[in-house]
Amino acid sequence: MTRLTRERVVSLVGRGRLDDHAIAEIIRTGATELELLEAANRVTRGSSDVGVEKMKPMSRTVAILCEILAVAGFDLGEPD
Repeated sequence: MTRLTRERVVSLVGRGRLDDHAIAEIIRTGATELELLEAANRVTRGSSDVGVEKMKPMSRTVAILCEILAVAGFDLGEPD
């Protein structure tokens, strides 16, 4: 399992969506690419009922990533 790099975080979620501080926090979690993608998916779904009940329980790392993304104002709907 390889650790996330700045370049990989940017390629997964887009540079225009996160500042350098948020990217550094994400890397410090030691998260995997899959965990970051899961967190981004959860954050963009918000309180939508579509599929939420079918998602697996959130791991501690994914919960931390969701918090980082939410505080950073992450939204896949924003342009890159």
